[in-house]
Amino acid sequence: MQDQIIIFDTTLRDGDQASGYTMRFQDKIRLAPVLRDLGVNIIEAGFPISSPGDFNAVHQISKDIGNGVTICGLARALGEDIERAAKALEPARKPRIHTFISTSPLHMEMKLRKSPEEVMESAIESVEKARQYVDDVEFSLEDFGRTEKEFAVCMIIEAVKAGAATINLPDTVGVFHPFEAYEKIKWVISQVRSHGYDAIFSVHNHNDLGMATANTIAGIMAGCRQAEVTMNAIGERAGNASLEEVVAIIHFKQLGKTTVNTKHIYPTSELVAQYTRHTPQPNKAIVGKNAFAHEAGIHQHGQIMDARSYEILDPEDFGAESILTFGPRSGRNALKSRYAQLGITFSDEEFQETAKHFTEIADQVISVDDADLIRAIRKGEEVPQYYRLADYHPVRTNGFGAVVHLDVGHKRIIEYNEGNGQIDAAIHAIKKAIANSIQLTDFRVEAEGPGSEAVGCTRLELQKNGWSVTGKSEHTDVVTSAIEAYIDGCNRLKY
Repeated sequence: MQDQIIIFDTTLRDGDQASGYTMRFQDKIRLAPVLRDLGVNIIEAGFPISSPGDFNAVHQISKDIGNGVTICGLARALGEDIERAAKALEPARKPRIHTFISTSPLHMEMKLRKSPEEVMESAIESVEKARQYVDDVEFSLEDFGRTEKEFAVCMIIEAVKAGAATINLPDTVGVFHPFEAYEKIKWVISQVRSHGYDAIFSVHNHNDLGMATANTIAGIMAGCRQAEVTMNAIGERAGNASLEEVVAIIHFKQLGKTTVNTKHIYPTSELVAQYTRHTPQPNKAIVGKNAFAHEAGIHQHGQIMDARSYEILDPEDFGAESILTFGPRSGRNALKSRYAQLGITFSDEEFQETAKHFTEIADQVISVDDADLIRAIRKGEEVPQYYRLADYHPVRTNGFGAVVHLDVGHKRIIEYNEGNGQIDAAIHAIKKAIANSIQLTDFRVEAEGPGSEAVGCTRLELQKNGWSVTGKSEHTDVVTSAIEAYIDGCNRLKY
């Protein structure tokens, strides 16, 4: 097995096609150098003919990115697509045109309305045309998962003869399981080579059955040297194979080497979440909030004794950190350890009483924060409302402004500030009034309820001097929900 696995990142193209994940031009321009610094080998920057915005993004990224990474543009097996991709890639130091056509019986008959012979002719013409513009051409057999094996071999041989250096074998609809993927890919590669032809073989898998990562690893074990992946596993329908998972498996299972700097994975994931406006689910491998979190007492005890007890990967290797979270099943050793971190010590009797109150509190709340640890010491008392929202007014300026009226004890404080939006402006006004040194480390707003009757539910995390709390609120107005959640967090921190 060759050591080097090429990482082909399609976050900006296939990831961008996910429903509700579309990235703006400026988002793609900011993410491209981050992906380069992550260490991917190829950035598929977009689908130039699909929109003026995508064309401009591919063109600008081609200008901005240096020699270290290949910039790729996608094109259907159509002359105008290939010409548009070539034009967008003109400034690139290392350009690649990625052209594709459907090869499964279903797609050829129902989508393309073409015979296998016509599809073959289109594939050859598209690769030959792409080679007129660039030296690096990739050809994909769309819906390879449902393509007849013998036809796939013929298509690949003709594409290689026409000038394709990379052949992609995509499971476009996520139909494979790993054993099928391994057997089909291995057979096809061996048949192509038995006819005296070769290329860099690539896998591109979708997650419709939840097996995109497993199928990608199966493809690598079957002889593919390129993996097509996205950060946070974003992509059409259920998403694509996850960059972070594929890279972690390659390294951990010693299946080869990549040029990815794994310490950049978690920060890159956060930026992708920011620009797509979607955070990975908490239990997402490697980059999910709970990927390296431990709450059950048995796990916490093992973690305290030796991190390897329950962490097969070192979170620091991926730019993340291991954390202990607390709930009703948390262990007393971990609880005592957290109190010690906060500088709080007890006699044995005091701690047993505190632990009892803590369990009662944890049974009532979804997530426990440092304010609840103090509540446990004080026998479950409620957090006082040091700050209350009296009123809020948006202000029309060239940007966004907000006036916030706060009741602090018996005093009314009125502050104005501007920001990147109404919520940002209001939060800056509150910080100006009461809490300049507080750090906002996580912020999420979700709608709960049907249609126009939905309620804005805000959950955010605040930190100060080593203390961490969660602020929460629900309101029919999303801005008010965010402001009240921030004030709730400030109250809990002050407590």
